[in-house]
Parts: sequence; structure tokens; C-alpha cells
Amino acid sequence: MSPRERLAREAIRLHDRYQVELIERFALCPWARHAREANRTRTHVVLDAPCLPNELEPVLEGWDADDSVDVAFVIAPKFEDGPDAFARWAVSLAALVDDRFLSATFHPRVDEVAGSVRFFRQTPDPTAQLIRRSRLEEVRAQDPPHYKDIFSLSLEDLHADRAPKTVAASVIEHNQRVLDREGRDTLQAILDDIYADRDRTYAKLMPLVQAQ
Repeated sequence: MSPRERLAREAIRLHDRYQVELIERFALCPWARHAREANRTRTHVVLDAPCLPNELEPVLEGWDADDSVDVAFVIAPKFEDGPDAFARWAVSLAALVDDRFLSATFHPRVDEVAGSVRFFRQTPDPTAQLIRRSRLEEVRAQDPPHYKDIFSLSLEDLHADRAPKTVAASVIEHNQRVLDREGRDTLQAILDDIYADRDRTYAKLMPLVQAQ
């Protein structure tokens, strides 16, 4: 296995830790566990930096054409710019498939006082989540508080202590309850353990990738 292939494998492994140990464990996403167990998720790792959004068009079109794909992740371990730049990059991905997917951004860098939504979006690597719009409408029909609203949050909203009223109250309230019940330090410790794993892994791999 080449260093680039190993980097892709490890980026997915770290992302899976985040999904299972935080998102699924505390039921922070209404579709995460079901989508994974039903094999309705896909993941692609961007190994080049910079990467123009249109370079990913074949991958996105493949997901769009596959009805079994409800949720997809684009992980960019070598994306070096900050959260704002990554958010702009992630939003541009959905436009490549005519917005049939809605995008949400996840990033390892957050403020210490980040609101609950942004706090729980601390992935090991910059990550764009794509949710099939039609699937999201089904979730909305099952649970009237509109989960779709969470994807309209701006970076300013995500950093705020109080979520804007346009965000689904059920999602925000649940996240906040988890944060209050478990404690920010306890939850951050879970994330920090994943980050330490990432740092150890990438310290060995990145020089090999760059040498290729």
C-alpha cells in the first residue's frame, strides 16, 4: 500500500472514530447510525492540496446517480486554510450536482466558547458532509422540527452561544442537553483522544506522502 493509500485509509479510520464515539454514541444526528449500518454512506478522501471543487465532480456525480447513497463525506486532511475558506469550498461541492445534496462543514478548529452545534462538528480533518436533499425531506416529514434548517447555519451562527431561532429547536436542544449533561471537558476529552491519534498517525505518514 502506497503512502497516499495509507493516508486515505487512516483519514477514514479517524473519521469513523468520530462518528461512532461521539455522533452515534450521543445520538447527535438523526440518520448517522442507520445510514452507516444500512451501507448508505460513502466517503472520499482528497489527497491533494489545493483541490479544485470541479476535480471532485466525477465522485459527486457517481454518488448522485447511486440511489443507495444518502450521506457522503469528503475528507480533506491536507486542507491548510481555516474554517471560513473550507466552508466556502464545501458549499461549492453541492452546486456541482445542482444542489441535490445539501452540504454541512466540519472542522477541527473551533473557538473555546463555540456553541453546541459547532462544538460537535469538530472532526479530525476538515470534512464536508453531503446529505441527499430528498432523503432529508423524508426525515423532516417524520419529525416536524426541520432538521434541514441546521444546514443553513452560517459560520457566525455556529460560533454563537445561542443558536438562531431558524434552526430546528429539537436538534439544538438535544445537543445542548448532551453538552450540559456530559460536560464540555468530558466530551472534549473524547475529541482530544481522536486528535492525538491523528497527530501520531500523520506525523509518520505525511513525510512519506510528501516525498512521493
